[in-house]
Amino acid sequence: MSATTDTFALTTFRYSSETKTFFKKTVGRSLGPREVLIQTTHAGICYTDVHAKEKGCGLGHEGVGFVLFIGRDVKSIQYCAEARGFAYGELDQGAFGDYAMWDETFVYRIPDGIESREAAPLMCAGASVYEALDAAGTKPSDRVGIVGMGGLGHMALIFADSMGYAVTVFSNSERKMADATLMGADEFWMLKRPGEYVNLNGATAQSSTPSPINVLLITSNEVPDLGPLLLFLARRATIVLMTIQLKPLLVPYMAFILPGHRIIVSTEASRKNHLAMLEFADRKGAAPLIEEFPMTEAGLKLAFAKLERGEMRYRGVLVAQEPEHGRKRQQVSSESEDGD
Repeated sequence: MSATTDTFALTTFRYSSETKTFFKKTVGRSLGPREVLIQTTHAGICYTDVHAKEKGCGLGHEGVGFVLFIGRDVKSIQYCAEARGFAYGELDQGAFGDYAMWDETFVYRIPDGIESREAAPLMCAGASVYEALDAAGTKPSDRVGIVGMGGLGHMALIFADSMGYAVTVFSNSERKMADATLMGADEFWMLKRPGEYVNLNGATAQSSTPSPINVLLITSNEVPDLGPLLLFLARRATIVLMTIQLKPLLVPYMAFILPGHRIIVSTEASRKNHLAMLEFADRKGAAPLIEEFPMTEAGLKLAFAKLERGEMRYRGVLVAQEPEHGRKRQQVSSESEDGD
């Protein structure tokens, strides 16, 4: 690992909305004085990539790899988490490729106890839910509710349980109940029909006494009807919106304001919480449940199809096929977000 002024070829997968296929594009780029060249080994797949693929940009924002070269002014090598602003800042780079260049500010060292394939999803899902729980001011005695048990929601469940919170999960899939219980949920409610959640015994919120929720994380692909969910909330509960959508938010006004609830939004993570999340995940052994796919055109096609059909269990990870990494280098990940 040494300083260099060479120009490197960076090859990244992107998507053509015309041909409906994934393809590679290579661009040449010189290493900046404060930049780090990373050889990618693993990349997580987030639902944000589904939104981003139509833009024609370099895809992927959960990259993990090894440092190959550093710019002449680089002072430290750290772990990096690539976040959701990537499509607007770096159109020619992404984690779905062979190499990437990032400013050292956004490169963070991965703790030795975290495997690269498990580290990749932590860079978005892990950091996002850690930030959300912190932003909500979640207290040790609180109960956390999680709406949607997909890639983001299952990570929220794993982290919340590891932090010692009681957890309630809301899902529209009964088959996820067993997984939710294994991950630490002690209450599971299924959307039986529009506007009505039922538990294992078929009881509704009106016909039973559900445990009051203090912090409710909305991690589903779309914000659901909030009316039925308000029935589960404790007084002065906090609803955290983590969903990216263009639809307007509708709130049942009186049912929302009379108990003194509040809504906050949390879609990214500060640098401080990225670092805290990595330390926490390492210390607690909190890891995502993943499915691996080859980082090839066929692998991306299969992975995106499973993700868009809601069949991913629970976070997809692309594994670089070439070249083989013969010697150990410092393990890192990449981020294109403005850090705090």
